This record gives sequence, C-alpha cells and structure tokens, in this order.
Amino acid sequence: MKHTIAIIDDHILIANALKGIISNFPQFEVIHISENGKDFQEKLKVKPVPDIVLLDISMPIMDGFTTALWLKETHPEVLIMVLSMQDDELSLVKMIKNGAKGYMLKNAQPTELERGLSLLIEKGFFFPIGLLQRYLCQFVRIQLMQI
Repeated sequence: MKHTIAIIDDHILIANALKGIISNFPQFEVIHISENGKDFQEKLKVKPVPDIVLLDISMPIMDGFTTALWLKETHPEVLIMVLSMQDDELSLVKMIKNGAKGYMLKNAQPTELERGLSLLIEKGFFFPIGLLQRYLCQFVRIQLMQI
C-alpha cells in the first residue's frame, strides 16, 4: 500500500511538477493538491486525510505556519514535511513548534525528496544534515559570544 501525500503550495506549476516527480516514487502517491491551508481544509471535508502533507510556508489566505498548527491540533497523525525556499532559523523553529516533522528546501534533488519522505515515514522525522549543521553552528557562535 502506498503512503498518501497532499501538496499545499500556492504555486500550481510547482505543485503539479512535485506531483509528477512523486508519481515516480514507488511507495508514495499524491492524493490532492491545495493552493493554501483554507483550500486544504475544504478538501478534507470530502477527501481522505493524507499520511503526509508537503507544506509551503508563504501562501495567501492561510499560510504554512497557521496550516501546520491547525494540522497539529486537528490531525496530529499527519506527518508535516515543510517544502519551502525559506531557510532562516526563525521559520524552521516556528514550523517545528507548529508540528512539522520534516523540513526541506525547494532546491533539493528529487532523490533527496524521496529519501526524506521515506525517512519521515520510517523514523517520524527528517531534517537534512546540512540545514541542521548550519543552524547548530549559528547557535554555537551565539553561545560563544555570550561567554
């Protein structure tokens, strides 16, 4: 049985391209695409709840921060993988606080996306090493400056 994915991204061309890429991953299938969190909420009234949500942050009407928090409160079983161009520490921390279990940048290779989705299912979380190392280095620098 394939793991189901919903894509929430206001850039329809990107969302459809992602759907096409994911269709090549044998253990995953995209069951619906939404333009924002509000659109996703409406679709869930008639469509099944996915195993994974691939969630952009910057969207009109209902952004990724609000959508993640809503999912955390109403569907805590859904694994949220942020897929965004925002690579700042504040966005990463806020999304984790709001329930995200994974975070990838949109410039990732398709193989990294497949690996990330697989590890998200297998381990319950996925954060690329490079992203974590960069934030850990920033954290250490800040701590050292305070000594």
